Amino acid sequence: MIQNQSQYRNTKNQLAEFERSSIELDNNPDKLSPRLLTAQKAGLQVLIDRLKVQMAEYERLQEGVSSLEIGSLDDLPIAIIKARISLGMTQKELAEKIGTQEQQIQRYEADRYAAISFDRMMKIVAALGMSLKNGMEIAIDSPKERLLRRQTLLRRQRLRERQRQPDPVPPIVG
Repeated sequence: MIQNQSQYRNTKNQLAEFERSSIELDNNPDKLSPRLLTAQKAGLQVLIDRLKVQMAEYERLQEGVSSLEIGSLDDLPIAIIKARISLGMTQKELAEKIGTQEQQIQRYEADRYAAISFDRMMKIVAALGMSLKNGMEIAIDSPKERLLRRQTLLRRQRLRERQRQPDPVPPIVG
């Protein structure tokens, strides 16, 4: 997820580089086998599509949204980041509103607010003007449901960790 203008610019530059590489592959300068050429083009296209989706989401948020829907409390950190972007607020501006440093907000967002106190999170939510719409129903799970929820949470955390790691870039020939 793109979280600021710097990341947006970097993503845009990376997209342009991938698109140039894809065009270069059309000429097959290294005389790759059709199978290898197709695989490299497909790999580049996956990366191009992924970057375009991320950029489109960031652009949509920058235009402003009036509400964000979350399916569970696990989605709250992403909703906080999206709310900040939608309000046109920088990480620095949010930091100033809650009396901390910009780097702290950067760390919170990079870690998806994993190590934040409840009190600090409530300050951020208030600074962003976030509130519940139509209340909230809290489900109390049975032991079996808790185990399934815990397993799902662990899978999501592992997925988020993998998403934070840079995408492996297929070798670009030429």
